Amino acid sequence: MSAHMKYHAPDRAVTFASNSRWTNVILRGWQNAVQNWQRRKMIAALEALDDRILLDIGIDRSEINRVVDGFSDAELRMAPIAPDPKPHDVSYANLRRAA
Repeated sequence: MSAHMKYHAPDRAVTFASNSRWTNVILRGWQNAVQNWQRRKMIAALEALDDRILLDIGIDRSEINRVVDGFSDAELRMAPIAPDPKPHDVSYANLRRAA
């Protein structure tokens, strides 16, 4: 019986190592996909900003991709804390009153 156990134990170890390897490959692929999505999301958020705001934070529009490439995973996970801007109602009556 011990000879039988010795025979099957290596097969199980090889199967476990093979499954573990594939699990790691799938996990790395998933992590890369999520990181690329976060990167594209951050680029879109920065590109949506006004040129004046970008210059205030020290980024030129042409440098957005380079700056985002230098972000860490934690920085890529950041979410904007400011609410989306509401459209302003520009009426001529308010402009006349201000003049």
